Amino acid sequence: MTQPEQTSQTHHHKARAQLRRVLKLGVMGLLVVLACLQHFALTLPQPESLLPGRTDGLVVPTGGQARIQEGLRLLHSGAASRMLITGVGQDVSKQVLATELKLTADHLQTFTCCVDIDKVALDTKGNAKAALIWAEARQFSTLRLVTANYHLPRAHLEFSRLLPHHKVTGWPVTPPDLQARDWYWHWPTVRLLTREYAKYLFALIQS
Repeated sequence: MTQPEQTSQTHHHKARAQLRRVLKLGVMGLLVVLACLQHFALTLPQPESLLPGRTDGLVVPTGGQARIQEGLRLLHSGAASRMLITGVGQDVSKQVLATELKLTADHLQTFTCCVDIDKVALDTKGNAKAALIWAEARQFSTLRLVTANYHLPRAHLEFSRLLPHHKVTGWPVTPPDLQARDWYWHWPTVRLLTREYAKYLFALIQS
């Protein structure tokens, strides 16, 4: 074998070895990501079966009717004196929201008297800022954050950061179409949890 052939073969072996290392690292990285997602999915907060202790206010970020309905249920049961629904959008009034929610008579009365809405917030950090303004205006010191269970870890992180002098307690709501236990077989849940976990990690890095 000539010297050029030996050199070419050596480069070829090195390239193959390097490719194997890259593939091995890629597989290991993928396994780590999948393991982290599995842990995130299996440790999502679970809804409580008993009514919670009383707080001054309830805060419900928009993102699903189940959150608002659960917040109204808690408010109607006496778990707080008022509730803030944050991030409803500039064109949404209380009347429009009440119509969309198709509230029962009891819940409609509670909604009319004891619910405030925020039209400014566009994201979770904005929800926390709106909650801070609302809590200070109402002189509330304890809040219960009512949101989807997959959203609660990040939301609680953002709220705790922006409301350090308020006690914020989470109250998870499980969306009916969330397949957290077998998330890897359900593509919409895979997308949702992957996106939310990435946002949570980013928020964690910023804290």
